[in-house]
Amino acid sequence: MPVRITGTVVRLRRSGPRGEGGVRLRVIAGVEVPHVRLTLGEEDYRIAGQAHLVGLPVRVQGRLESRGGFRRLTGARDVVPVQVDDAERDRLMKSLQETAEITAVFEEACGGD
Repeated sequence: MPVRITGTVVRLRRSGPRGEGGVRLRVIAGVEVPHVRLTLGEEDYRIAGQAHLVGLPVRVQGRLESRGGFRRLTGARDVVPVQVDDAERDRLMKSLQETAEITAVFEEACGGD
């Protein structure tokens, strides 16, 4: 199903300093799922990384699919940062920090990623 999703970047991963990379978004709007995974080309990955660093959500288009219990956005494209007011940005940054701390504890307890 073609969708446009807005979400905060919670994970970025690629094998080298250049090229495409995997991203996980915590969904804010567009679909009724908590997280989606997607693969982005180099330029869209860079945009997602910069948005993550400054605490802005991103909007992306693609096709929502379900594989093995995970939601995946295939054909992801047109990544753009979404401007939010300062209060919303602070709330998002706090939420991301809390999520990162919980994930780190969980991964440590389970012996890694």
